[in-house]
Amino acid sequence: MPKILWLSPYSLHDTSSGASVNVKDMLENLVKIGFEVWSCASFVFDNKSGTLTFGDLDRKLSTDPHRTFILDDNGIHYVYTRCQKRNEMEFTLAEGQLLYDTFLDVLDEFKPDIVMGYCPGMASLSCFAEARRRGIKTIYTLYNGNHGHFSFPLYDLVITDSHATARLYAERDRINVVPVGISLKPERFVNPNRDPKYITFINPVGAKGVAIFAKIAHICQKEMPDQKFLVLNTRGVFSETVSLLHEKDDANKHPFTASDFPNVDMTGPQTDMRPVYGITKALIAPSLWFESWGRVTSEAALNQIPVLCSTSGGLPEAMCGCGVALDTPEHCRNDFYSLPTDEEILPWVEGLKTILNTDYSEQFKIAQQQLSPETTTRRLLDALSGLLRQRATDNPLYYYR
Repeated sequence: MPKILWLSPYSLHDTSSGASVNVKDMLENLVKIGFEVWSCASFVFDNKSGTLTFGDLDRKLSTDPHRTFILDDNGIHYVYTRCQKRNEMEFTLAEGQLLYDTFLDVLDEFKPDIVMGYCPGMASLSCFAEARRRGIKTIYTLYNGNHGHFSFPLYDLVITDSHATARLYAERDRINVVPVGISLKPERFVNPNRDPKYITFINPVGAKGVAIFAKIAHICQKEMPDQKFLVLNTRGVFSETVSLLHEKDDANKHPFTASDFPNVDMTGPQTDMRPVYGITKALIAPSLWFESWGRVTSEAALNQIPVLCSTSGGLPEAMCGCGVALDTPEHCRNDFYSLPTDEEILPWVEGLKTILNTDYSEQFKIAQQQLSPETTTRRLLDALSGLLRQRATDNPLYYYR
């Protein structure tokens, strides 16, 4: 079977990154059907909270002098290179050189047919340029709308999750991007033993719509006083973020403090989302920026949890009709910390009432089919089929002598 090498400074063990989680699941699903997969990466994360898999990563690295680290996890062979900081913007030239040198060694040893990755930084580009020079097919995995400046010159194929993202790049940038859906492993997050108590919001930062959520939760103290809300603090902390929110027409007027939300409980980052979904009766995902997919909405649908989300990007696709999708106010999209007015939030409150009182049984069944690992893996194989027919190992100039 074909060999795939993942290449990126970003760690696939990053639990704070939906892109990393998606790619890891995608590659593990390929391993299950016979692919051989390696990863060559460094310890760069979207957010420091994403290092949970490694425990105290900084302490471990400080006590281990090695420049590279080997890890085998769920059928994937990981080669990690040392870096001092977790932020990509602090990834040094020397660390990039180490990643590149290690990548060359991995190419010689593993001899992949395809190199796949994301991150348009210079270290990554150098690696993909070398892969192309050796005749190896290359794939960029694209999970946001931020790369309109990039023409993907070193890649044979660009894949994404949603039709919304593919449409964005086609219409805005004239770039052909192939949508393959999202890769999920339901056994990791589906909780069959549920005791629904909370309306849950994950990641209380501006881009994810904390202003929309806060206004909903505040209004619901009167509209739905019996409802309790849960915030999962990942990249932000709700009790701190609410004080940054301001009125629509007055950036200096901050009406909320943490004490204004007695109906909101909080919990921290999770390595296992099953307990959270087990106590969730509805999920709110009011993202204000372009959301390529919205993994948590798919996970909610597979847990038979209805979703109230924005119409941003691929969110409506991600929840598969298991809820209500609404437009967000333009001023909120322009300023993530601008609170919607009482009038602007009413459709959201009504939408929440709707999903709490609607039977989505049929939609949940459809979601199980559309989001199954078999369905998404088949889509991925269809996208890869042209590249798999032309293996790099057929190229006589592929290997160093």
